[in-house]
Amino acid sequence: MEKVPAKKICVIRTSALGDVVHAMAMVGALRHGYPDAEITWVLQPLAYDMVKHQGAADHYVLFDRKGGLEHWKALKKRFKNEVYDVVLMLQVSIKASAISTLIKGRIKLGFDMARSRECQWLFSNRRIPKKTPGHVQDQFFEFVDYLGVRDYPVAWNFGFTDEEVAERTAFFEPLGAPAVTFVVASSSPDKDWPAENYAKAVDHVAQQGLVPVLTGGPSEREKGLADEISRLATCKPVIALQSSIRGLLKVLSGSAVVVSPDTGPLHMAVALNVPTVSLFGYSNPRRCGPYRRFQDLLIDRFTESDGENCSKRYFKTGRMEYISVEDVTEKVDLALERYVG
Repeated sequence: MEKVPAKKICVIRTSALGDVVHAMAMVGALRHGYPDAEITWVLQPLAYDMVKHQGAADHYVLFDRKGGLEHWKALKKRFKNEVYDVVLMLQVSIKASAISTLIKGRIKLGFDMARSRECQWLFSNRRIPKKTPGHVQDQFFEFVDYLGVRDYPVAWNFGFTDEEVAERTAFFEPLGAPAVTFVVASSSPDKDWPAENYAKAVDHVAQQGLVPVLTGGPSEREKGLADEISRLATCKPVIALQSSIRGLLKVLSGSAVVVSPDTGPLHMAVALNVPTVSLFGYSNPRRCGPYRRFQDLLIDRFTESDGENCSKRYFKTGRMEYISVEDVTEKVDLALERYVG
């Protein structure tokens, strides 16, 4: 297939953080295929903080999904006089589809009918070919494949500034030993690992002369979990919850190993090429696990049989409790041996 000609391209992927990490690689591939095109990306302010130094898009249009009518009016005004050759609809939500109605595009490319949840197919005029669902990252790459872009790099670039590099050094150097960083929670308690298990894993790390670090966001739930883990642990970890995404990226990127459930920071760490022990029980790792890297560090308690090999989106409650402390400490030891030395 010949490359679809395009001088102006708009990407709609407003959230969530893990999906925006995947979208970063897709936008990077898009830039590779269209070096002279004008690329605009519609996303939420929190996600923008993560991608703002990537350099693959020319314009970022911020949309607050929790904002009221004024935010929609501002979005409509922003796109009033714009016409795009291609609009890529990477998000299957009715709100993202509503955003697409405000953007004029010759081609509005969405998912095929089988993957077009919340009636996204009603808002697109072209769809990527039907395909057995795979990893979310590969599904996003199907959009650039459809456009005829070939031989693109699979890469992410968070673009740390000199100031951020200095701040990262200032945090890690005083620790005196490599850090193993634990992401304490995800957006859903169903994905989380118990605090008492984290505490035992923290002690294991500390007993090996490494520095356990707890990280995550500033929510009350994360603060409560970090405090509980610290209370239960014999060797007290460094608590480094972050109020910003850039701060979280600095902590993850400076870590020797990261341990995380299925959440945005897991995908950030993997994209940063930091050895990541990933904990999966609730969600399907074939769909949203670590992409291409550190498969040997994946702990999969979602899959219950060899025949269960599809990458569909579905969930299983009560499976995270099947991940033992020994499962995690063995993978941490493997990561240190194989990737850190």
